Amino acid sequence: MWQQNKRKSKLVFLWMMVILLIALLGGCSWLMYKSQQETPISEQAALEEEAEPVLASMEVSIVLRKSYVCGVESEEKLSQMVASTDQVFQDYQDWQLLSQEGNHFEFSRQINDLAPICKEKGYFGLSKDGILTLYEGPPEEQKVIQTFFQMNTKKLESALPTNELEFLQKGIRITDIAEYNSILSSYEEFANLTGNVEKKAEADEG
Repeated sequence: MWQQNKRKSKLVFLWMMVILLIALLGGCSWLMYKSQQETPISEQAALEEEAEPVLASMEVSIVLRKSYVCGVESEEKLSQMVASTDQVFQDYQDWQLLSQEGNHFEFSRQINDLAPICKEKGYFGLSKDGILTLYEGPPEEQKVIQTFFQMNTKKLESALPTNELEFLQKGIRITDIAEYNSILSSYEEFANLTGNVEKKAEADEG
């Protein structure tokens, strides 16, 4: 009886040792897996910390000039921290360089759209001289944004209803580039080209 109990105790001890060994192996495997997962993140963070002092090492002043379809030009001035002048050219690769003096850059760009002021307050109308004109606000306020061509008013009156001519004289509101192009296209056939040539010749002589 005593020998049987002794044998059972040995078996229990062996099983406990096996379970403990399995637990130790599992724990070691988990620690190794976790270490492998965390190492790249630590290395990446270290690389980022090393790179930070290199970035934004110089300040440059930049002037951006925009020219819109409706004749309006705008200018924006800003300061920017960059790593080098090459970064400036990379950031504004879609712009045309006008000049560069040291850390001062000037760029220009043609914008194929109406300027904000033209969208907000643009009106097509006729000037007192019968010139198709784009105004800021109704034509009566006489805030000219852009002029186009002399209109043949006689041809216009004969081809269009009287109320439509009056509508043009009071001002036609536009809000986008599509309306702008549509009105120009509609009235180009009524342009007094002879009158425009004569006016240009008089201006050249003057």
